[in-house]
Amino acid sequence: MTNLTNMSSDQWREITKNWLARLGKYFEEKDYPSVASLILEDGYWRDLLTFHWRFENYHGAREIGTWLQNVANSNPLYNFRIEGDPTVGAIGEYSETLEFFFQFETELANGRGFVRLVKGPNSWKDPMAFTLLTSMRELKAFPEVSVRSRHREDLRITTNHAENWLDRRNAARLFEDKDPDVLVVGGGQAGLMLAARLGQLDVKTLVVEKTDRIGDIWRNRYHALRLHNEICMNHFAYIPFPDNWPIYIPKDKLANWMEFYAESMELNVWTKTAVLGGEYDSSRKSWTIRLRMPDGKNRLMHPTNVAMAMGVSGLPNIPHLEGRDEFVGEILHSSGAVDSLDVNGKSVLVVGAGTSAHDLAQNFYLRGADVTMLQRSPITVVSLEPSSLRPYELYRRNDGVRPIYDTDLMAASVPYSLLAKLHRPMSQQMAEDDKELLDGLRRVGFLLDNGEDDTGYFLKLLRYQAGYYLNIGASDLIIAGKIKLRSGVNIKRLAAGQVFFSDDSSLKADIIVLATGYRPLQDSVRAMFGDDVADRVGPIWGICEDGEACGIYAETGQEGFYVTGGGVPGARAYSRYTALLIKAALEGLRPPHSTRLPALPKHMPALHRDVAEAAT
Repeated sequence: MTNLTNMSSDQWREITKNWLARLGKYFEEKDYPSVASLILEDGYWRDLLTFHWRFENYHGAREIGTWLQNVANSNPLYNFRIEGDPTVGAIGEYSETLEFFFQFETELANGRGFVRLVKGPNSWKDPMAFTLLTSMRELKAFPEVSVRSRHREDLRITTNHAENWLDRRNAARLFEDKDPDVLVVGGGQAGLMLAARLGQLDVKTLVVEKTDRIGDIWRNRYHALRLHNEICMNHFAYIPFPDNWPIYIPKDKLANWMEFYAESMELNVWTKTAVLGGEYDSSRKSWTIRLRMPDGKNRLMHPTNVAMAMGVSGLPNIPHLEGRDEFVGEILHSSGAVDSLDVNGKSVLVVGAGTSAHDLAQNFYLRGADVTMLQRSPITVVSLEPSSLRPYELYRRNDGVRPIYDTDLMAASVPYSLLAKLHRPMSQQMAEDDKELLDGLRRVGFLLDNGEDDTGYFLKLLRYQAGYYLNIGASDLIIAGKIKLRSGVNIKRLAAGQVFFSDDSSLKADIIVLATGYRPLQDSVRAMFGDDVADRVGPIWGICEDGEACGIYAETGQEGFYVTGGGVPGARAYSRYTALLIKAALEGLRPPHSTRLPALPKHMPALHRDVAEAAT
């Protein structure tokens, strides 16, 4: 056997069947060194909750073998079986991989995995795994509601006082005489999808959202906003978007969808409701949460769990500006009411050069402003097409071909350390594709980089959610001089209608818009729940020393406290595991809360968005 393309699908299946049979045999015999021998010396194993109720990843057969010796006996895997048909793919230096999904069991759960096999030392007769993912799919005792387990109601009416569906829904969302199991703080995409996952597990959940309507977190943003990644990445859990939707989703269309989603999934959401604070009682294993209701009155709730779902954008980062009181024009943060600004014929300074800064500068120019962008340090710029599409080609290729939860699992099987390795050559190819665009920016003095380890914009997104721009036209306006540029300087001080820079130059300005990012989300936790809770939770977002995301989706250092957020893809894929963690804790299936300290981020200097955004 030489190349996969010269084999039949039956031969592919035989290869995968034999490899999986060996994996199952070695697990049954508790021969973990032999399990590790099925992995390349440079291979990767990522596990999502299967062994330790944690997200873990290990690199290399030796490290994998040691890890399995420590964890597998307490929670063995068994009953491995192939799911569907194997397919041929490619990854990194391997031009041919044989890829397949498989299922397995543990004592508590049904699991699902995905593996990429490559040719062994001699041939495809002895393949090795380059990437292997194992993940918890469902708790055996508490499966999700599915098409085969729909609620069946007896339609025979035997009383004049029978409640109908609407009566029950209205009563459920009021929580008049009960507390929710989970209080979700924030009704954006992350909060709604976590609530949907919990609802499918019969967990009583309440989402509180401070805006007037579900979707206002998108509806109230600047007028021209569209999602900058394609629709294939952004389907919601359980309900994909209709086929007639555009490739790039407008913010108001997404906002309206979120209202529809909440109603369709029967989510309990209180709008115009703010969290004033809360404390955790470790003896009672519950929270006391103070809410300000729409009528201005306060209410106490006592949920067992709290989930922060406020995105990775925390409190606005407002830098100190010397002479701010002397400036006679308007100064506001990019999160403010920028659409209400009268910019026609006025001089506007946009401080920052990340995505929001570019979008706002472009919007102000199109509304008749004389716009200058202040760029204080380099960022990564890529074209919307074709370059920005490369990192999520997996989703583009599989959209409409396979369920998105399959694609999510395939994507999750690549640990962040391998992702960075794969993105170095990819980002170099992207820079080559964008040579004309990047050369044009350099000619006008725009400061460019490609990430601190040459991994491009996508790793910046995962690490900081900042420091990059996908060009939807603002770069062209900068190159043409229609959006003016001041780069490599800072604001020294302000005066009446004037901005003085660190190089002693100055600029007349009527309006200053601070696209200076946000404080770390840990600061939002601190403001809402106090220092002790924030310190136990630790840093949120970025990639930690253990190679997993910091403080998000998984168990945190604070008992009964979870964080979910980020973009739609991460919230959709990982809300499944957050919901399983919560359900298992509620049902007593998990060991006592870990007291281990939260892992530290690998990229401390630039983890916090105030640092990353302020640097641009």
